Amino acid sequence: MKKIVICDTALASSNVGDEIILDSICGNMSDIFDENFSLRLATHVNNFSAKQVAHSYVKQFLHKGTKIKYFQQADWKFICGTNLIAQKRLFKINTQWKLYPSNLSVYKNCILIGVGTYGSAEKFDLYGRMIYNKVLSRQYAHSVRDELTKKLIESLGRRAINTGCPTLWSLTPEHCRRIPVGKADNCIISVSGYKPQTDPVNDAKMIEIVRRNYKDVRVWIQTTEDESYLERLPGGSELKRIYSLKRYRQALQEGNYDYVGTRLHGGVFAMQNFSRSLIISIDHRAEGFHKTNNLPILRREEISDRLESVIQSEFATEIALDSDAIAEFKSQFSGSVQ
Repeated sequence: MKKIVICDTALASSNVGDEIILDSICGNMSDIFDENFSLRLATHVNNFSAKQVAHSYVKQFLHKGTKIKYFQQADWKFICGTNLIAQKRLFKINTQWKLYPSNLSVYKNCILIGVGTYGSAEKFDLYGRMIYNKVLSRQYAHSVRDELTKKLIESLGRRAINTGCPTLWSLTPEHCRRIPVGKADNCIISVSGYKPQTDPVNDAKMIEIVRRNYKDVRVWIQTTEDESYLERLPGGSELKRIYSLKRYRQALQEGNYDYVGTRLHGGVFAMQNFSRSLIISIDHRAEGFHKTNNLPILRREEISDRLESVIQSEFATEIALDSDAIAEFKSQFSGSVQ
């Protein structure tokens, strides 16, 4: 038996997309996670103060067990996806992985699974290099979801394998053949309410085109910011909302829906549930997924000229998976399963 830490990237996250990622990782790594003893540790909060860590060392010296001791000494600590790696960490307080000098020993020797980057910069600042050198394993190769992240991790002297995002690992050729090539009757859309990602002109045009081409249109709300932004868009307040993954899955499985939207993992989740999806590309993440995995995307600036014709056309979902890379990453741990 191995002692495992599953670093939970969905707990305390305000973005339900992180839940999609975590569920996908737990499903794809179940042969390893379920056959060993595991505990969870949140990444979005500071789990242990400097006082708690110092106290744990005292208790260990006195040969008394502590919770922190388990996390410090676990055999494998897996960072479960999302865009956690921040190239610029100095003076940043909004990073999704709460790493501080006081808790680095808890996260020491972590292994990335399908992790991406917070930004598009091609190198770390000095503080970022120091932090990640302290916590990332040198023994195991890391799974990353795009080439930019691979280069960044390799710049730290670690080995990285571009496996693509684990949300795509189940989208095999057999799975994709079950996704319709033709237009559905109805559509689920999404908009991204984070201020740097908003574009009222193009997003309003997307809503207009989708409403014109489908009978029933609903909105997947992935963050609370998405809803407040939707309310400000023409026609947005009239659309029905979907808030939970349970309801989203039900709609996809029962309602003959396509997906069109800017929320990347909202679109991937639709494909997981056999719905034709078109992700509106708004940043480096969707572009990276397209380059690595042939994700079906349409660039936001192309909405006016091309969205309607793409909706009305037939297109096959053909996700490109590097099965050898995925197998290579997982093989590091499968031999130790008991």
